[in-house]
Amino acid sequence: MAMTLRLSEELTERGQRYAAELGISFNALLAIALREYLAGRQRAGHEAPAPRSLAQAIARQVRSGPVRRRR
Repeated sequence: MAMTLRLSEELTERGQRYAAELGISFNALLAIALREYLAGRQRAGHEAPAPRSLAQAIARQVRSGPVRRRR
């Protein structure tokens, strides 16, 4: 599904730089971050995960390789 997402210029630039450092696309970074955020809220009773745990989750996803797309 294609969609438009409006982020501040600063947040977009930071995200793009971080994705580049990890060797993944910005879109992949956003997908991983959203997936982990939602999973963390579900596990913690709707509390947001700490930013550090989110960064660790992203690093785990990157190390595990690309995510296969459903068709």
